[in-house]
Amino acid sequence: MHNKCIAFVLFGIVAITSCFANAAGITPLGNHLKGALYSEVSNQTAKPQFPALYIYGVKTEQFLSKQDAESYLSTLNDQPLWTEVMQQWVKDSSHFSTTNKAFKEAVPTLDFTQEYIVFFDNLPEPMLEQFAAIDPNLVARDSLVKSVLAQLDNANSYTTY
Repeated sequence: MHNKCIAFVLFGIVAITSCFANAAGITPLGNHLKGALYSEVSNQTAKPQFPALYIYGVKTEQFLSKQDAESYLSTLNDQPLWTEVMQQWVKDSSHFSTTNKAFKEAVPTLDFTQEYIVFFDNLPEPMLEQFAAIDPNLVARDSLVKSVLAQLDNANSYTTY
């Protein structure tokens, strides 16, 4: 009887650990840190477009161009919906500029241990639902992006919400 209880407890710990591992694959920043991120990387006063995907190269201390970001992302999934995401949500970041040190000071939550930092500027769930009538694939694309980004081995991924 004791052995069964221990096995059950160990299984429960493993199951809980697995759940946290999946949830930890993508970190929500919230509106305050989103603002700090944009303030650090861009001197433009125009409001950023969203949904948007931006990729920062930790080694090069530069944001990937739209073309390079699309090339990287195209290797992650082959669904037609993923192609839509890349075409519509990868935005030009040629005006973004920062260093790892300055970026870390502005947004302390960022983790620079992987090759890339991927930032997904997305919409809160209630807003997604409101726009679903206008764009029926919006919720599906949002879910797909979160799913793919949560599984990356060479990037730390962040969302707005």
